[in-house]
Amino acid sequence: MSDIIIIIFLILLNGIFSMSEIALISARKSGLTSDARRGSKSAATALKLAADPDRFLSTIQIGITLIGILTGLYSGAALADDVGRLLQEWGLRPSIARNIGQVLIVVIVTYLSIVVGELVPKRIGLAAANIVAKIVSRPMHLLSVIAMPAVWLLSRSTSILVSILGLKRDANPVTEDEIKSLIQDGTDAGEVRKVEQDIMERTLMLGDLRISSIMTPKVDISALWLDMTVPDIKHRLSENLHNSYPVFCDRAQGSVCGVVSLKQLILTLDSQGVQLSNVISEPVYFPESMSVYDALDQLKTKNVHFALVTDEFGDVAGIITPSDILDGLVGEFSAPAKTPAIAPTDVEGVWSVDAQISFYDFLHNFDLDELYRPASYSTLGGFLLEELRHIPAVGECCQWHDITFEITDMDGAKISRVLVTLPVGLSQ
Repeated sequence: MSDIIIIIFLILLNGIFSMSEIALISARKSGLTSDARRGSKSAATALKLAADPDRFLSTIQIGITLIGILTGLYSGAALADDVGRLLQEWGLRPSIARNIGQVLIVVIVTYLSIVVGELVPKRIGLAAANIVAKIVSRPMHLLSVIAMPAVWLLSRSTSILVSILGLKRDANPVTEDEIKSLIQDGTDAGEVRKVEQDIMERTLMLGDLRISSIMTPKVDISALWLDMTVPDIKHRLSENLHNSYPVFCDRAQGSVCGVVSLKQLILTLDSQGVQLSNVISEPVYFPESMSVYDALDQLKTKNVHFALVTDEFGDVAGIITPSDILDGLVGEFSAPAKTPAIAPTDVEGVWSVDAQISFYDFLHNFDLDELYRPASYSTLGGFLLEELRHIPAVGECCQWHDITFEITDMDGAKISRVLVTLPVGLSQ
């Protein structure tokens, strides 16, 4: 009876080692770090063990190996003889009874070792990795200290063999795809809301974009001209109210003289004979190749809310504001329109799309983010011009990744609206 109790104890102890191993390996370091900063000594110990995997894994392996040897000793001849005698009482011959007893003991102990000593503990360690890691960290640390000579020998031997094989430990940095996968897992589990997932994915994508992808293009800029009269300025403000306005030197909008804020205009418009040249300030310029987050840093550093975006020739290509960056993060806040930017039609899988929508927003709307590549264009219309290589006519079509685009409306040389036909399975 005592042998059976010892075997059960050894199997349970093996389970503790297995659970500790998987928990400390799979525990999220960010959670342990947060707990350690709040004063959790167990979390700090777990982090210390995770930072030295050779020492920790050697300790675990020594423990599991010793348990396996002891389990084999106790479940060997003694228990086999006991089972053999029991089978003899049932009428089996001694030689046959002993052999069957040995087989039964091996099968039962192996089954319990796998299920109770490995699978169930590892499942527990995976399900509650951080909690288990904190519980077992101190005992495992104590064992690693006690077994230090053996651990050192094993770790040193392992390192020598690994170096002979020419293997190097990977830095194993966390990639964007892994972060997105974690966010998706959180969304599927109900821990992350869909809107939170959308913002986090946009945050990652925005780091790869240039400001030309999210800026307000020159053709859509609401600007002032240096020779404008007060009535002209008031009329422009009534049409398009913004925080700041670029002031062009002439109506050809070739060069910019400066920038004027709405506040400055309001304070001076009632003055008789006011001239824009007296209230404008020096504009801030960003190259269109600048990344979105670099532009955000510059806007914060320079304490401005408006910058002109220039192309490679120094000509104004558009403007960038914190509002444009916010739109890139959470989607555009636009005034109600008669026709939505992306509107379904009566035909399933066919959508009417505003060609001036951001190309990234278009792809994101249909979960096609992986198709996005930084390019010289920023809108869906710009993408279509790039694909067609000419100014299209209404009714002209093109195909890209099994998506069909049909031009339905033109505004001069600008594509206004497009009919998009998605392949089966890609409908929103």
